[in-house]
Amino acid sequence: MVPDHILKYDPVPCIFEKGNSYHHLRALSFLAERDDSRLLDVLKKVKSSQNADGGWSWLGRWESNEKIPSSVTDTAYYLPPLVDSGVDIDSEEVKRASAFLLEAQRDDGGWAENPELRKTMWESWTWFSVDHSVTWITGLVINALIKAGYPHDAPPITRATGFLKSMQNEEGGWPSHIGVPQPGNTDMWTMEDVISALLGCGETRDSDIIRKAEDAIVKHRDRWQEPVENPLGVFLTLGYDREHEYVEECILHLLENQKEDGGWGFYNEWNSSPDQTVRWLEILLKYGVRIR
Repeated sequence: MVPDHILKYDPVPCIFEKGNSYHHLRALSFLAERDDSRLLDVLKKVKSSQNADGGWSWLGRWESNEKIPSSVTDTAYYLPPLVDSGVDIDSEEVKRASAFLLEAQRDDGGWAENPELRKTMWESWTWFSVDHSVTWITGLVINALIKAGYPHDAPPITRATGFLKSMQNEEGGWPSHIGVPQPGNTDMWTMEDVISALLGCGETRDSDIIRKAEDAIVKHRDRWQEPVENPLGVFLTLGYDREHEYVEECILHLLENQKEDGGWGFYNEWNSSPDQTVRWLEILLKYGVRIR
């Protein structure tokens, strides 16, 4: 019998104080006692900010009135909480966003970030690429398109899953993208998006691909304490129950490393990030962890 866990600090204020409309929308889409009037306000803002090409701007820069091109990543992030918040999959917003993503698919079946963002992205963000298909962005887009109503056997999605399967390395993990200096390395932050996409497209829990991926995750157990490399979301996707030792270990890492403002950084030495905070709040709630 595992103990009940309660977060030391409430993450919700951190999300709404530090986050943009995507983080607010995602939080409001899963919080049990959500503020419907606030949700309507956020939905209105998000819908009105959609660019003419159907996408949303890089890192929500439209909220500071910056003229930034549409981002593949941000558009894929927005679609699931839009649908979860009640926006119909046949709505113009969902159709236009889906069309933007499909138009951006690369010849190898994957997705990269919008090349128009080349001068906007920071060179230090090596987990992104505008030149090469990115594994975790491809997983994000697959999940977004499925949420938008596309069948998992639609040709663009079949091509995308083929790309992901081809990118699995020898130990069972994935690099961030084609063209990285050490393609045999496993970048742990890719795992959740890639594995959830493959499972959503019919890959079975006991397939060689998934089993190898689990082996790679366990091989890098020494990295689980860092929020961005914590595989709790993968274990949730794979159906690990609350009593599993890996689940308990991952939860304890997150409880121990929550910051006083209620959030989590990508790494423990970094400041709280609304991206990590809204992600971990949703997953922890699904595992029965309670907010104080």
